[in-house]
Amino acid sequence: MSIRCLLWLFFLTTLTFSIATGAKHTGQWKKAPRITKPFTHDIYSSRYALNEDGTPNSEGEAHSKVTPPEGAEFASIKLNNNSNTELAVFISDKVEKSRVGHAFIIVHGKLRDGDYYWETMNKVVKRAKAKKYPGSSRETIIIAPQLFSTVFNSGQYTPRQLAWGDLNAWQAGSVATHPTGTNFSSMDALDAVLDDASNRENYPNMKNVTIVGHGGGGQLVQRYAAVGKEPPAHISVRYIHGDASSCAYFTMDRPIMEYEGTAPGACEFYNTWRYGFDQFPGTIDGRKSPKEYFKQYITRDVISIVGYRDVKSNGDTSCMARAQGGTKRRDRNLVWYRYIHTLARTNENLKGFPGKFENLPDWSLVSNGSVKLRLTVVEDAAHDVAEVLQSENGLSALFSDGDVYAGWRPKA
Repeated sequence: MSIRCLLWLFFLTTLTFSIATGAKHTGQWKKAPRITKPFTHDIYSSRYALNEDGTPNSEGEAHSKVTPPEGAEFASIKLNNNSNTELAVFISDKVEKSRVGHAFIIVHGKLRDGDYYWETMNKVVKRAKAKKYPGSSRETIIIAPQLFSTVFNSGQYTPRQLAWGDLNAWQAGSVATHPTGTNFSSMDALDAVLDDASNRENYPNMKNVTIVGHGGGGQLVQRYAAVGKEPPAHISVRYIHGDASSCAYFTMDRPIMEYEGTAPGACEFYNTWRYGFDQFPGTIDGRKSPKEYFKQYITRDVISIVGYRDVKSNGDTSCMARAQGGTKRRDRNLVWYRYIHTLARTNENLKGFPGKFENLPDWSLVSNGSVKLRLTVVEDAAHDVAEVLQSENGLSALFSDGDVYAGWRPKA
């Protein structure tokens, strides 16, 4: 029998089986494997890594030996036991691991300055302890992942450490390009840090892990809060995303901004991942539906912290980002709060918040009319991680076991 005949026989057999079993497309999302190819329209892909004058955007460029700040060491965390791939981190040194009860994982911004973010968090922790701020008495450890660029950080990472070829593609959870052939993403990197901090052999008294991101790191943490794997049962995990340029919307809806004139219809790729779930690449565990990720996000301990003066028209200025609430990061994050509560059909008072949604679907069957997402607005802070975290709002978000200081709210 010829090869052509064999192929036809295989096709007819498959077709007969499909008809016999009534196999059909149900329109339901199924858990699918991760997509490893680069995002076609990610704003931080290499095609967008240019300044307005056409020169390379080399923000955060550094090639010299990495020097950790005082009180930290530059180390590596293995992604898992089945791989030699590692994540570079700045981590507190001289820590008595058996006494540590609270870990802070802080993700740097677009400058990839993990050392500065570790140092900033260390100052915040010291300040809180000096003030005897409620919840700050626990022994702490600070871990700041270092998400390298293969272009602008060559010479700083080892052959085993993760690095990304596209400028800041890690913000969207992209798969790294170094080491060659790796299948690990920045989402998997956060999984690894969480696993390490939750390991009872390393930290037998660990009770709390707080994952913090600001700016570019805020983008990653917002998405990780939605799609990251389920934390261990013996650890309480809090996710804090601050001043992100955009969030990953669970539906194709976007706000009507009467004073901005921004319409998603004018932006072809407004729902492509990182902005929505079209072409979402998944994690190492595969992919779920947006509604399943929505449920994860609203049932986790998530805090959005926003600088009220974060109003400059910089950062991600793409039409995809502007479709989420105009030119100001502050407004996009306030709109996000409205979106989540409206989608969940909660009783939250949203009067005065920017944005308006028309025909937003009702996902109250998923939420049961309640979400855990909390918002704290730092009235005198701009786009500055130190201003945000050192504020009363920041301390409350980082250390409080109960209510979080809300800060600014629209006037009635």
